[in-house]
Amino acid sequence: MTRLSLLLGALGTVAMSACLPGAGPATRPAPDPICRFRARTPTGSDIEQGSALHYGRLGSREGLWLVCDRNSGSCADQVFYFDRSRLQAKDGATLGASEAIPVTAPAGGWDAFFAAHRSIPREALDSVRAQVQAASRRDGPLLDLEGITVAPSIAGRGERLFVIAEEPYSLVLELDVIGEPGAARAEITDAFFYPEAKEARGGDANDGLEGIVWSGRPGVFYLAEEGTRPHKAGDPLHFFAAPRLMRCRLEDGRVIVEEPWSARATQNLRALCTGPTHTLNALTRTPDGAVAAVDRNGGSIYRVDPEGATVRPWLSLYGSPCPERLDLRTRLAEFPAARRMPYVSIEGIAFDAEGHLWLVDDPAMPEAFRASCLVRVTLPPERRGPGE
Repeated sequence: MTRLSLLLGALGTVAMSACLPGAGPATRPAPDPICRFRARTPTGSDIEQGSALHYGRLGSREGLWLVCDRNSGSCADQVFYFDRSRLQAKDGATLGASEAIPVTAPAGGWDAFFAAHRSIPREALDSVRAQVQAASRRDGPLLDLEGITVAPSIAGRGERLFVIAEEPYSLVLELDVIGEPGAARAEITDAFFYPEAKEARGGDANDGLEGIVWSGRPGVFYLAEEGTRPHKAGDPLHFFAAPRLMRCRLEDGRVIVEEPWSARATQNLRALCTGPTHTLNALTRTPDGAVAAVDRNGGSIYRVDPEGATVRPWLSLYGSPCPERLDLRTRLAEFPAARRMPYVSIEGIAFDAEGHLWLVDDPAMPEAFRASCLVRVTLPPERRGPGE
């Protein structure tokens, strides 16, 4: 990954439509389809460890929603919102969030919340409470937010944010965004426990639920479990193999997996494994109604058919079939800082209202930086939903 490679990527004249599967040959030079942005908080500091994206409308707010993981320091325990009007920035620009919305305790207090969620193990709820309470003091474990989507409240109380809180237990939290810009909060209104199998869980509890997107049906969501087996012998901490793709119902405090759809989808997904690791790290709905799923380590985006549970490769983020234009290992080699890892840690994906594809980078350790970057990919109109 040299500066020459970066220059070649910037000067390539092959149109994006010629780079994507099924597209015709290029007839003339086209603008660079890749734009990279430095992601900043409303106060101008770096957004660190961005781990999930969603584009959607919630009340008067329409734009990108972003959350961060447990290693994000001052960026943890909140939801960043980027208004739609800010998303047309040019390559290399700083993209500042419109709001930073803190996650707060249930309105009725924790005791009442616990009483209403007796189906959830008490230790899991205790963990969420401790993480939320630690947010203001920054003196304890923080929320490990790994997924975000917008959907109708399970109890029928209007639109809500749904986020994944992964570590040490995997839960889906429902959040109600209350208040005006600058003073809003994301209040916990409901919770749903995912019973991750003990034998499918690595020692650092960091391979559970990693992606969520609403299916369009009341109470039904697609969820991704990052990995269920160790990817190399003798590593009891990291289970970065055999991911799981599921369609689930959120009901009575529980994540209920829909079978046999989930079994078929997972089998079809695992059949596509080509390397020593295979993970699922982000989900979104495509403009044509399919589901797009990201394998971070493999740099692949898959197309998932909601009806037949088929899973097919769609787009490589590491260069094939157009390495000069789309290889994120080259395009992000020194953005936002010099990289060491053999992969770019893409952990968030979303399509905006114009059909552009957005990605967020969650820098993998041992990178020397924690700052995330956002990537916008301009797709030709015929490719705004992953094709067969």
